[in-house]
Amino acid sequence: MPSDISLSVIVFTPVVGAAIVLAMPVRTDLHRFRIRTTALFATAIPLLLAIFDLAGEVGNATQGSIAQPSIDSPWLRGFFFQLDYHLGTDGLNMLLLVATTVVFPALVLASWRHRERYRTYFALILFAEVGLTGTFATQDLGMFIVFFSLPMVPLALLLALGDIRGSRSAARRLLVTQSLSAAALVAGALLFLLQTGNTTFNFVTLSTVKSAAGAPGLIVATLFVAAFVLRMGAFPFNRWLVDGVASASTPVGMLLAVSSVPVGVYGLVRIAVAIEPNGTLQLTWPLLALGLITLFWGGLGSRSAQELRRIAANSLVAVGGLAIVGVAIFSETSISGALYLCFAYLFAAPLLLLVVGAVCDRSLLAKIQPLAGAAGAAPRLRLFFMVAAASLTGVPVLVGFPAIFEIVVSGLAAHRFVTVLALLGLLLLTAAWWRLGHRVFTVNPDNAEVVEVADCHGSEFYSAWTLAAAAVVFGIFAGYFVPYTIQATSLVSARVSAIASTTHTKAK
Repeated sequence: MPSDISLSVIVFTPVVGAAIVLAMPVRTDLHRFRIRTTALFATAIPLLLAIFDLAGEVGNATQGSIAQPSIDSPWLRGFFFQLDYHLGTDGLNMLLLVATTVVFPALVLASWRHRERYRTYFALILFAEVGLTGTFATQDLGMFIVFFSLPMVPLALLLALGDIRGSRSAARRLLVTQSLSAAALVAGALLFLLQTGNTTFNFVTLSTVKSAAGAPGLIVATLFVAAFVLRMGAFPFNRWLVDGVASASTPVGMLLAVSSVPVGVYGLVRIAVAIEPNGTLQLTWPLLALGLITLFWGGLGSRSAQELRRIAANSLVAVGGLAIVGVAIFSETSISGALYLCFAYLFAAPLLLLVVGAVCDRSLLAKIQPLAGAAGAAPRLRLFFMVAAASLTGVPVLVGFPAIFEIVVSGLAAHRFVTVLALLGLLLLTAAWWRLGHRVFTVNPDNAEVVEVADCHGSEFYSAWTLAAAAVVFGIFAGYFVPYTIQATSLVSARVSAIASTTHTKAK
């Protein structure tokens, strides 16, 4: 398949799958099996193509600075701006796109025993995949806004249709928060075009032209940062994510997690930093403070929460705070670490929620106290939990290690005190995961009334195995992928450095 077509197939195959699913009958178990299989097939095709594209690109790390493969065609004209259908991958988005295509087959497998509103459920999952893969694949800000906003309604519907206590209020909160996020992004983009006189939304062009200066640049950057902070559920907007995960079914909670932090951090790098570095540099200390507050708030929340799903959700909020710190250090290594942490998050976060959800669903309990030792005789669940938690705390050999290593090393050189605080926050997060793991996944002879949880098997096991294997493989072979990412982040860092040096010279 030509390279300029593969990305379109990756992004839009789930639309075709959703249309087929909605047209299929759902009267018998055989019909339901066919729907599940169709959804799995519609997510497997993008995965295979993304792996093929990744294998062709990372062999030459220098390609990470150029969008490859790429398709660029005119779309909308006649306005004071122009939109192009422009898809392409580089060092900023290639790994995130691949990880997203890995997650969705795992989501379908995790949903294999789903029984309610069959066609609607799987169609909404497929539509959400279009929004996420499109967000990571596009090279046009206008298209980015379209794809960025697309998962909002499917996610809210999946939450509201879950018939779980608190799910409808969580769905309303999600809609409000994400609507504000999209509105801030649109306002920032339009104001940027008006201030700079550009007519194109092309990422390559916008990241090379002069950015808005002074107060207008600060306003544009603030709007961009607000949009992505809202999307990722950073403090003080973390409630939509925590409540959503806590009141959703396990697969829907997994989907909420993967659609939040990675998209928000990628947007900070691709748009706020690369396109408007002038204004974003003025927000350096507010961003560092926001990252630390989010990290500690999520860590303390996961330590104090009593429900397993809320513990997991708060810990994922904390990981987002660490990624913000990596972005705000503004070096090529720290930004690469933030993006690679999101790459690790895309595997580890759904795996963590899958394990926690399995314990809650099997025991019909939500709080940690009565679950003492519940999964002590479930070695597979224990192993998958360890892989997920260790991936996000930087244990060597796993995918999160190079990410956290890059953030810490670059942070010690630029902001030593901030980095020490970030390490303390990471220790707090590790303690929260240790509490959960020790409480639930080790045998507790003192709890005679414990409900023993059966180990994972069948489609659930294959879903968890897919995510855990990816966390291990991309951790062991990180040396092949990190240089590819740094090729792109070095361009972003160079643009920031040029702006910073110019500002410093004018100040003198």
